[in-house]
Amino acid sequence: MVDRELCHCMGVTEREVRLAIRAGARSVDEVGEQCEAGTGCGSCRGGIQLLLQQEERRASRRPIPDAIVQQLALFETRIRRGLGRR
Repeated sequence: MVDRELCHCMGVTEREVRLAIRAGARSVDEVGEQCEAGTGCGSCRGGIQLLLQQEERRASRRPIPDAIVQQLALFETRIRRGLGRR
């Protein structure tokens, strides 16, 4: 993946913005405080907002609980043995 420059005024890349978000920035202004992106002309603020939304969605994805994964393995074993057929 190419690390594109998002904020041309301050020379900040998408990666740097994502790191700021993952470090706790929750708004465009907070990103600016952490890495200076969006503090120049402001034309990148929409892109920063988009990255905030993407990172929020990424963080909200929950892994499959271990209990469910274990049940899937048991179900697969039953199918292989033919016990799941009625």
